[in-house]
Amino acid sequence: MKKIYLILFFVSALLSSFNAKSQNQNRFPVMRERIIQVKLRELKVNLKLDQVAFDQFRPVYLRYEREVSGIDFRKMARLLRVEADSLSAEEADQIIVNQIESAKSLIALREKYYKEFRKVISPQQIIKLYQTEAELRKKVMQELKNRRWNR
Repeated sequence: MKKIYLILFFVSALLSSFNAKSQNQNRFPVMRERIIQVKLRELKVNLKLDQVAFDQFRPVYLRYEREVSGIDFRKMARLLRVEADSLSAEEADQIIVNQIESAKSLIALREKYYKEFRKVISPQQIIKLYQTEAELRKKVMQELKNRRWNR
């Protein structure tokens, strides 16, 4: 039951942050900090980190999170949502180029931080890190979809 409440809190906090990100990331530092703290708690549990390992992991993850938040994932997602036949060749080209640039940025960050994460957690834990982030994103997207349909 406690885990359900934690997940619900996390989802609601993330939903609030999507609105904050779209307006201005610097306007909501308190909300952003809360979201990061919830993410860290969830990662500590899912990666089964003791306090010593968590204390080493935390600063690396915070740097990673700060850099990942700078990537515009909307550029990546737009490629999947757009009606291709309604675009000019130039518009289609720009969407593809934007998606490739965002994907390259994410890959470069993962390569960079793999080396840093590897110093403090195992490769299995790194996989769990990415899985946990993907799971949390999926929950948030589902919640957004549910809220959109319930308007």
